[in-house]
Amino acid sequence: FYMFLATTLFVLIGDLSSLINSATYTSFAFTTLCSIGVIVMRYTKPDHPRPIKVWLIFPMITATFGIYMFIIPWFSPTRAMNALWLASTIVGGIPVYFACVNKKYRLLPLVNLSERFTTFVGRVLNSEVNLQ
Repeated sequence: FYMFLATTLFVLIGDLSSLINSATYTSFAFTTLCSIGVIVMRYTKPDHPRPIKVWLIFPMITATFGIYMFIIPWFSPTRAMNALWLASTIVGGIPVYFACVNKKYRLLPLVNLSERFTTFVGRVLNSEVNLQ
């Protein structure tokens, strides 16, 4: 539901290229966080079982490139406002996570509304939706 709102908003205020840029920017942010998480876990929990153990050079390269891709738009006067908008969208997703996903804090009426909306959109688009 949140991605639907964010995507609709980006399409209404811009064009398709702005939607692609925003998706790339946010995916780099989360890919970078995952790579940093792999590095941290390698040092804090070295004996923790992992299904796949990657060479440490790959998360380091990915994290370095991701940090570069996340920071560079802030130094461009034409892209700084877009970067601020996208960063606020990422931060704006945190309350949505706690309200809809996190089992300890989620608000059931909001979860029910989101599930009904997802089912409705699935039926309108004639696709199969299974939320269980």
